[in-house]
Amino acid sequence: MRNLTWLALGFVIGAATLGVVWANVANTPDDPDGAVDVRIVVERHASGAVEVGLEQREVSGEWGGTLRPEHRFLLADVGVGRQLRSSVIVVDTDSRYETIATAYADYLFTSGQETALNFHDRLNGSQNLPKMLCIVDLNDPGIDRYCDGIESTYGGEVERIEVSDYAASRADLESRLLDDREIGTLFATSVPTAVIVDEAREATRRFVTWSYWIELIDPHLPPLENLHCVISHGSDEDLFWGVAAESSVAAGGMLGINLRNEVYTNGAEQADAVRRCVADGAVAIATTLAEPEAMKPAVREAIASDVPVISFNSGAEAAAEVGTALHISLDDREAGRVAGDEFNRRGIEGKLLCVIHEPDNQGLHDRCDGLEETFNGEVERWSMTDRETTVEELHARLDQGDVSAVLGLSSSIGTQVRSAIFDSRLNVKGATFGFSRTVAEYVAEGRLMFAIFDHPEIQSYLAAVGALVMERLRIDPQAYFNSAQMLIAPTIVNAEEMQALLDSLTDWPERP
Repeated sequence: MRNLTWLALGFVIGAATLGVVWANVANTPDDPDGAVDVRIVVERHASGAVEVGLEQREVSGEWGGTLRPEHRFLLADVGVGRQLRSSVIVVDTDSRYETIATAYADYLFTSGQETALNFHDRLNGSQNLPKMLCIVDLNDPGIDRYCDGIESTYGGEVERIEVSDYAASRADLESRLLDDREIGTLFATSVPTAVIVDEAREATRRFVTWSYWIELIDPHLPPLENLHCVISHGSDEDLFWGVAAESSVAAGGMLGINLRNEVYTNGAEQADAVRRCVADGAVAIATTLAEPEAMKPAVREAIASDVPVISFNSGAEAAAEVGTALHISLDDREAGRVAGDEFNRRGIEGKLLCVIHEPDNQGLHDRCDGLEETFNGEVERWSMTDRETTVEELHARLDQGDVSAVLGLSSSIGTQVRSAIFDSRLNVKGATFGFSRTVAEYVAEGRLMFAIFDHPEIQSYLAAVGALVMERLRIDPQAYFNSAQMLIAPTIVNAEEMQALLDSLTDWPERP
């Protein structure tokens, strides 16, 4: 924790601005959080005196109460040109780095206490506990706090051994085990030091009770210069990608990481953006795989450059082939099946249009594949020639008279589906994927039968989190996750549920 001392700016009589003046107080170089937002409050009183104070922006974004130094008045009769300074004000400027480190240190201490109690149980509650060696890995800053917790609770002698050179430390530990017969138990604070303990016990044949701490994820916040990329396909005409971008940027801010978010309309440009991230030194990349063939080379080049890559949204079936470590998305094929079952339940028969607004997007085809598997009627895949003329083109298709229902595969297309149905004046039913205020109103009022949420906010937020996790992993993410998939189970959202969502949109809860 650091404190920042603030002195009031010198005032020249006649030049003091009344009201509120904004200022930034620069942190010292060891504070990666940058500037602390403060503002100077200046008030003229009826007597002519000017009073000064300081306000600091809280973590919530709100301004805190005014801090008033003891010497804070500029009297009306002070001579021109004379500079005056207030008494000191202390402003708390704990950085996010310090806050996270402190919270984790507290967790380590508590975990050390629990470990000590576990050793008590292992040693049958012995009143004469043997000496413990707590081996601190100096390559893991802050891990010594674990030994603090052990020492506070163990009840016997705890001796620390600090390790930085693993090879040299193994030989030293072997000598200690051979020479000091009072050592009866060991604790290693990392996997590398656990390997040392295991090998030393085997070499000396002294199989004393022991345990170790494993951190698969580095708990420290990465330096701000570490670049994390979230690169997706998409269109600025589609609300889905607006919400997705907003969510990933919000995640980056809340996580406190340097995040680059970019959206591209075709696979070639998206692949080039992935390559730029690698060239710019990215430590992790999250990307969509709407066009797997276009993305494969760029993803493989990134992995070959030791940059971990995860995928999200489209491309679940291609993720393992492309080579991403982890995939996060809606279960698109299952979503299509769920939609087909719902159309059947509502008595829809005949021909159903599955509107594919991005012809090369594999995820959209997966939805139509699932729809074909369960819908009792015929599924026709239909695409417009121009996004700007979707309503007119779809209206013309409906006018052929052989369509019973239409399924849009995004919120933006869903609203256009409804418009085309309305213009046609035909008894055609509609449903859609996605969420927007308009979609919610259409479903709540019965103008669309149902919706299946595709959750751009979850997918892109978790993509940013996933990029951070990949970078913070202390083991190979490619081997560890091994193309695992986190698939969101699709559900039908009906009129009543949509109305509840509409109500909540205009009744936001108060935030602290």
